[in-house]
Amino acid sequence: MKIKLWGTRGSIPTPSTSAFLTNQYGGDTTCLSIEFDDQIIILDGGSGLRLLGMELAKRKACKASFFFTHVHWDHIQGFPFFVPGFIPGNHFDLYGPPLANTHGFVGNILEKALRGQQEDLNFPVQLADMPASMTFRDLTDGEVVTVKSAQAEVRVSAAPLNHPGGCFGYRLEEHRAGHPVKILCLATDTEHLAHLNPNVQRIAQNADLLIYDAQYTPEEYDGIGTHNHIGWGHSTWAWAIKEAKAAGVKKVLLTHHDPLHDDATIARIEEAAQAHGKREGIEVQAAAQFMEIEI
Repeated sequence: MKIKLWGTRGSIPTPSTSAFLTNQYGGDTTCLSIEFDDQIIILDGGSGLRLLGMELAKRKACKASFFFTHVHWDHIQGFPFFVPGFIPGNHFDLYGPPLANTHGFVGNILEKALRGQQEDLNFPVQLADMPASMTFRDLTDGEVVTVKSAQAEVRVSAAPLNHPGGCFGYRLEEHRAGHPVKILCLATDTEHLAHLNPNVQRIAQNADLLIYDAQYTPEEYDGIGTHNHIGWGHSTWAWAIKEAKAAGVKKVLLTHHDPLHDDATIARIEEAAQAHGKREGIEVQAAAQFMEIEI
C-alpha cells in the first residue's frame, strides 16, 4: 500500500511565516491517503484534504472510502473544499465512530457534523449541493470493512481511543496473494493511559507502521514550565515508542504536531525520539506533509 500524508498538524492549520516556519513538517491538519491498485482509502478530512482533492480531481473519475477518526473540526474542515465532491458521477463511502449523539437525534453523527459545518451560516455551499454520491455509516468497535481491488484487499478495523468526545483508531491490513500481510495503524487524537492502552495494542500489533499522536513533549504534557495538558486528549513521543515497543511495531511516525511547535521545535522532538527509539530498536520519524511511504 502507498501512503501519503496530506496533513500532519493538530488543532488548527498553522501557515508558515517569516517568524514561525512550518514548511518542513507542514501546516495542514490531519489527512492521509492510502492507495493500492485502483483503490483509494482516505483517513480523516482535515485541511490537508483540500490538497488531496485537487490531485484526485485530475483523474477522470474518483471513488474512495473515507474513515474518520472523529468529528472535531481539525479532522473534517477540509471536506467543504474537497473538489471531487463537486463532480457528478464520483462516489464516496464515509465511515466513522458511533459518537455520542445529541438528545433526540436519530441518524449518523458523521453526516450530521459534515452537514452542520456547511450550513448557510457557516459556509455558502451546503453538503446537499455537492453532486457526488455519498453513503454514511457508523462503525462498531472491532468491525472490519474490506476494500477490494482485483488483486488484493485491505481490511480496515477500528478501536476506540482515549479522547474527549470519543475517537477511533484504525488498523489497515493489506492482503495480497503471495505476499506478506502489510499493516498500517493510525492512532491519532489519543491520550495515553497510566499503562499500555489495550485498544492501541490491539490495532497496532506487529504493524509495519504506527502513526501516533505526539502533540506534546513529555514536559508539556506534565506541565513542567507550562500548564499541564492532562485530559486534553493527546500524547507524547515517549508513549508512542512505549506503545510501539510493546506491540512489536517496526516504525513510528509522530503526528498531530502542536500549532505552537515550529519546524525547529519538531526537529528537536524528532531528534530526542529517534535517540530513544534507536535504543528500543524502533525507527522513529516526525510526520511531514507530503511524505510518501510504501509498505
